Amino acid sequence: MKALNKYLLVISVLLLGLGACTDDFEDINTNPQAFNFIDPGVQMTKIQLDLSGNREELWRYDLGICSPMMQYFAGSWWCQHGGQYRIVEKNHWFTLWEEMYPRDIKNIVDVIHRTEGEEYYQNTRAAARILKVYMFSILTDLYGDVPYFDAGKGFTDKVFQPRYDKQEDIYADFFNELDEAVNDLDASKEGVRGDIMYGGSVEKWKRFGNSLRMRLGFRLQKVNPSEAEKQVRAAIEGGVMQSNDDLCKVVHLDFDFVDGENRGNGRSQVFHASDDSEGYRLTNTFVDHLKATNDPRLFVYGGTYLGVVSGKYGQDITEYLQMGITHGAMWWNEWSDYGDLIDDEGNYIAWVSQGHKHMMPSKYVADFTAPFFHMTYAEVELLLAEAALLDWGATGAAEHYEKAVRASMEHCAMYPGAPVIASDVVDAYLEANPLPSASPDNLKAIHNQMWVNLYMNGVEAYSSFRRSGYPELVPFESVEWYSSGTGGVIPRRFFYPDFEAINNPESYQEAIDRMGGTNDWLTRVWWDVE
Repeated sequence: MKALNKYLLVISVLLLGLGACTDDFEDINTNPQAFNFIDPGVQMTKIQLDLSGNREELWRYDLGICSPMMQYFAGSWWCQHGGQYRIVEKNHWFTLWEEMYPRDIKNIVDVIHRTEGEEYYQNTRAAARILKVYMFSILTDLYGDVPYFDAGKGFTDKVFQPRYDKQEDIYADFFNELDEAVNDLDASKEGVRGDIMYGGSVEKWKRFGNSLRMRLGFRLQKVNPSEAEKQVRAAIEGGVMQSNDDLCKVVHLDFDFVDGENRGNGRSQVFHASDDSEGYRLTNTFVDHLKATNDPRLFVYGGTYLGVVSGKYGQDITEYLQMGITHGAMWWNEWSDYGDLIDDEGNYIAWVSQGHKHMMPSKYVADFTAPFFHMTYAEVELLLAEAALLDWGATGAAEHYEKAVRASMEHCAMYPGAPVIASDVVDAYLEANPLPSASPDNLKAIHNQMWVNLYMNGVEAYSSFRRSGYPELVPFESVEWYSSGTGGVIPRRFFYPDFEAINNPESYQEAIDRMGGTNDWLTRVWWDVE
């Protein structure tokens, strides 16, 4: 009984204490260090940085899947996912989804929601709408039907299980959003807050919005050609990029090995991460194409070095040796001694062994401060060349083709320390590699240039390849004891995350049913028509 009385006494004291605390409850339980307002510009900066990708994400969805699938890279163990079409670690196919939805999508939806009707943030909101389209275009082009209209509305509307919208409906809204957002941009008002892509420039955002509209309009070329033409024409009429000053990029800070913060270009961190020979190599598909056309970009994109030790590239022997590794191969598949490297005059240069004979991503593109290009002026000019061939609001295909090649070679100098490609070298290249006059050779030439220009952006290269059919890649089948996971068929989409079957089962199953009942990587997304 005494124990019971003591227990009741304690409870009574606590209850009295709680009653006494309620007078100042809000003050006591409010964190004085917490923010009650975040400037949308701060969110914009964070979103733009994250869209360039951090090391752990890029290691998986781009450098492990898309870029090897487009035969830019091989050699690294991670490349077998996209290079050999194998499900080694299935979560690699989920990484973009599980990072972008709770982080980037959540933030961009919040920015758009909080700035509605705020005149001071009118241009920030318009740019955010363009950025939202760009972000969702990446998701839907990789996965197909995805949560879109209700995505990111868990806080604002308590929507925790958003439906998977049809890609056709998503694209229709893309064009509405881009049209309205570009029209809302007003140079007489406050610039875009927190903008590290364009420094707040309203005019450059207009050109990016229209250029993105043209890129996405071309996606519909085979599934809905009349709508594709309509959107491409509208984009051109609205005004697309005019020079390399308009290209969309993010420049990175240097990586700090001392404090270990995740700074610097995420792709560069991946390239520097593997010591000695266990790293990324350029494929023979890519290197041989550049060598066959005498393309000077080869020496900006790739280099031959005697290993990578402690994050630093070894001796540069690119001048003497330019070889690509067999696409789909791992570094150990071609681990043979190369022997003494001798120059044309018989001078000893170096002993080359342990896989160092293959070109790596160059020290320029792998620099920690290297920019990431979301969309380039060169890509825009190539799309204009295609529009001219189709008579979709542009003329002079050969002129646009030449402008594209020049722009691509010129923006290579934006990589830190990269050599400037001289204008006479560009002239010689164009003279030897002009735009053919006949179809389909002219389309092939345009999209081969697109492939070369999109180096380091495997995600967009993958979409461009599925849309156009170029470059004419030879699918991976086998190398030594490794065989393709698809029988030599290049996958057409990413897998939906397995956790979606638990977290959002009804909407997930509806999307699976629309694909024929299986979460299949060989099923084509809506616009990907043979």
